[in-house]
This record gives sequence, structure tokens and C-alpha cells, in this order.
Amino acid sequence: MLDANPLPYGALDRYQVHFIVETGDADTEQFLARCERITKGHFGDKRVVAAKWTGTGAFADTLQNDAHLTELLKKVLLAEGEIRVDPLEGHVRIYGQWRHEEALEVDAAMVEVADVIAGHIKAQAK
Repeated sequence: MLDANPLPYGALDRYQVHFIVETGDADTEQFLARCERITKGHFGDKRVVAAKWTGTGAFADTLQNDAHLTELLKKVLLAEGEIRVDPLEGHVRIYGQWRHEEALEVDAAMVEVADVIAGHIKAQAK
């Protein structure tokens, strides 16, 4: 017998691109951070003027003080919305927002941002 009102569960057509940084035995709890965009303008004139990192410990401050990373983020955050850095056991993941399968692509600028963040993670995980 078929249900007349099926539940809206199942495979979704949205995906996230995750960048994984292996940290080995390092304490990964220090690598919790979130980057939000600060914008000016409206609609077509909207642009990112700054990025604000929040998180635990000195890691968010390290990312906030990296001028090169901030310039890269200004190019990425308008489309990405926010970037998160989440610690897990033995590794840290870096990711942005969910994307519809038709708009799913790996942006070269986002790869560069993830690479800079991964460099900071590797430097502090030693």
C-alpha cells in the first residue's frame, strides 16, 4: 500500500565541498572558527569589504590578522556566504555553504583560501 502523503526525506540535491586537513595527534579543539562577511551596498552593488573570524582561542585571531587571507576572502565570501573550520578527531575540515547540484563547482579562489587556512592549521598543530 502506497502512502498518499509521503515524508519529504531521502536523497537531497544539495552538496558541500569539504577540505580536510590531517593533524595527526594534535589537539584539534583549538581549530574551531567561523568567518562571516561584512558587506556594503545592495543587490548588484553588494560587495564584501571585510571578513570577521569568530572562534575559540588564538586560532581565530591568527586568521583575522592574516592580511593576505582577508584579501582572498573578499573575493570568495560574496558567493560563499560564510566559511567554517570544524575540528574532528585527527583532522580538521574547512567548508562553505550548501550548493544545488546544478551549481556545484570547485572554485579556484576557494581552494586557495582553504590552502591558506590549512597552512595555519599545520603550523599550529606542530
